[in-house]
Amino acid sequence: MAGTSSSRSSTTRSERRLALARVLGVKGLRGGVRVEILTDWPERLDAGASLFADGSDEPLVVSRTEVGGRVPVLYFAGRETRESVEPLVGRYLEAVARPLDDGSYYWEDLIGLRVEEPDGSPVGELVEIFRAGGNEVYRVLGTSGERLVPALRSAVLEIDLDAQRIVVAPDDSETV
Repeated sequence: MAGTSSSRSSTTRSERRLALARVLGVKGLRGGVRVEILTDWPERLDAGASLFADGSDEPLVVSRTEVGGRVPVLYFAGRETRESVEPLVGRYLEAVARPLDDGSYYWEDLIGLRVEEPDGSPVGELVEIFRAGGNEVYRVLGTSGERLVPALRSAVLEIDLDAQRIVVAPDDSETV
């Protein structure tokens, strides 16, 4: 339901950017960086992709990628030494956010929304989204505690970004 990228993002002067990967460390002496992928579209990290280290407006153009190991490795044009990529370790690699289909949302757009049942009864606030198996789960905190809501059409009835709310099906677990 919530077609995603990362829950981290930056806004530049002109375009919204979302984190696609986090640099875990340097590989070898030729400027490779090992990355953790944070996007549903890993092809956005392929050769030719233009990325930005979080907080930077200097583009990093991917010259090649290595896959097949434990984690992917990216190389950037003009950064062919270990020393040139060491400052990237621990930073997020961002790209301009791409438009989503109707009914799909970036996680960061949903975090913080008010969650309620169809009759308007408050459930709480969406504080986290995570994956469990092949599904996304919304973690909602409210006055009656934590509620985990699967991101399925049968459980999430409406998402209204303008009204800053999500309507979820009533929780059957409280009924005996």
